[in-house]
Amino acid sequence: SELRTLLESEVCKLQVLCLRGFNYIGNEGMGVLSNGLIGIGSSLKYLELIDNSIGNEGLSSLVDALQTCTGLEILDLSHNDFSSAAAGLSSLSDWLQNAPMNLRYLALECCSINDEGLHALAQGAANHCKVLDLDGNESITSTGLSYLSNSIRSDSCRVETLWLQGIPIGNDGLEVLAQGLVGNQSLRSLGLEELDNG
Repeated sequence: SELRTLLESEVCKLQVLCLRGFNYIGNEGMGVLSNGLIGIGSSLKYLELIDNSIGNEGLSSLVDALQTCTGLEILDLSHNDFSSAAAGLSSLSDWLQNAPMNLRYLALECCSINDEGLHALAQGAANHCKVLDLDGNESITSTGLSYLSNSIRSDSCRVETLWLQGIPIGNDGLEVLAQGLVGNQSLRSLGLEELDNG
C-alpha cells in the first residue's frame, strides 16, 4: 500500500502516527504496518492505534516492530480486543523491560484485558511507564489486581498516574490494591471512580 511504502522509505522520519478507529487494521494489517514502523525507527514519539481490531497476533507483530522505536514516549492501544492476548501482553511487558527507551504513557483502555493478561503485563508496565491507563477493562478481578499490586509495591515501580476506572474492583480488590499502595513510593494520582463495591 502507499502508506506502507511511505513508512518504509528512508526519508520518513515521522514523530507522530495516529490511526484512530474505523481503520480496521486487524492482525493481518498490523503485520504490514509493523514493517513500516521498523523503517521509522527512533524518530517516532507518539503512536496511537485506537479501535483497530487488533488482537494477540497483531499485538505480537507490533511489539516486534517496536524494538526499533527507541524514542517512543506515548503508546495508545485502547479499544482493541486483548481478551485472548496474554502472549502478546507478555511480549509487550518484556519489551518495556528490555528496550532502551523511556515510555511515559501507556493506554490500554477498554481492551478486554482479563486477569491472565494483567498478570502478563503488570511488571513491565509498572516498572517502565509513568502513566498507565487500564480504564474500562471490566474482566479484571481482585486476582488480577493482586498481580498489579505486587508490581506497584516494588521499589522499581515508576508509575505516577494509574487509571482503573470502570473496573468492578469490589472490596477484595480494594484490599489488595491497598497492600500495594502501602509500599509504593512513586504513585501521585489514582483513578478509582465508578467502583462496584458490592
